[in-house]
Amino acid sequence: MKTPETIVQEQLDFYNIHDLENFLSMYHNDIKIFNLLDNSIILSGKEQLREKCIERFHVLKVHARLKNRIVMGNKIIDHSEVAGLVKDKAVEMAAVYEIQDGLIKNLWFIYN
Repeated sequence: MKTPETIVQEQLDFYNIHDLENFLSMYHNDIKIFNLLDNSIILSGKEQLREKCIERFHVLKVHARLKNRIVMGNKIIDHSEVAGLVKDKAVEMAAVYEIQDGLIKNLWFIYN
């Protein structure tokens, strides 16, 4: 069985090479992605994630550069810079991944 850190790293690798199907395979069907500031739901379900990523992968050509990672059991906290979301600027972000049953079940984001 893969470790939580391996799961998060693999999804980051798939994100950066824009491999949508393998990227999505790292997530539970009922994935929930939250805004860390107010815990509001950004999206719910793998199909909503698919729709969000189609534009990011094929139009925006996003790329994330990992700056730091903290592993705490089944929670992984990544600090990254993401290029492509905003024209001519990298967006700094933190993500908290929760792993269940070998897949990403919940994800919280905060952007700067």
